[in-house]
Amino acid sequence: MPPIGIVSDLHGNLPAVEAVWRELEDVDRIYCLGDIVGIGPHPGKVVSKLMDDERVVKVMGNHDLNTINGTDLGPTNNVPRQPHHGWVRDQLDDRQLAFLNGPFDTTLAYAGRSMRFMHRHPVDCWSKVPYLDLPFPEVLDEFYRDVEGGILFFGHTHFPLDVTGASGRRYLNPGAVGVQNKGRASFLIVNDGEDGPAVERREAAYDVPSVIRDIRRQSVPYAEFIIANFFS
Repeated sequence: MPPIGIVSDLHGNLPAVEAVWRELEDVDRIYCLGDIVGIGPHPGKVVSKLMDDERVVKVMGNHDLNTINGTDLGPTNNVPRQPHHGWVRDQLDDRQLAFLNGPFDTTLAYAGRSMRFMHRHPVDCWSKVPYLDLPFPEVLDEFYRDVEGGILFFGHTHFPLDVTGASGRRYLNPGAVGVQNKGRASFLIVNDGEDGPAVERREAAYDVPSVIRDIRRQSVPYAEFIIANFFS
């Protein structure tokens, strides 16, 4: 089977997205696990890049949903949040907002295994994530006990993860493309291996100073907070 790419948490960071896409030229499909926008300074350009790529299959993340709905959930719990997502929404046209809308999860049969893709959970993408600080197999098994799939891919936390539960189910997080990566955008490549899907984590370097300049130039709400917490 042709290789596929898995990305998550692009967060409106065009240089990071472009760096990863250069590494994904030979894949057949790109599964995006949500949070296409939010935090970064290029929401419209990032959404357009995904819209123009017929290989992209995406699910919705919390930042995407909050941008669509105009809710007050924003980049972190520590700042007033309505202005940030209001700014993001103002950068998008109706077609781009419609593109962000979509399901919380999707599935694929690959190399004899059922793979499921989501931002956080198929039911919702808002509530506290118990595996952020305790990504132990038993925690993951409990959190996803009602979710079907032999391999679960999720994002949301921005941190790479590869854990196998007691049942033998594998849990994978590709890490973030757009934030909390010190200039290293993280993603996954999946190939058809001898014993099922073979998963490889990769990183692509991108120009962080240019992103910081654009955050300030674009007057992204809470620019200095975002720079200090996600790009420094």
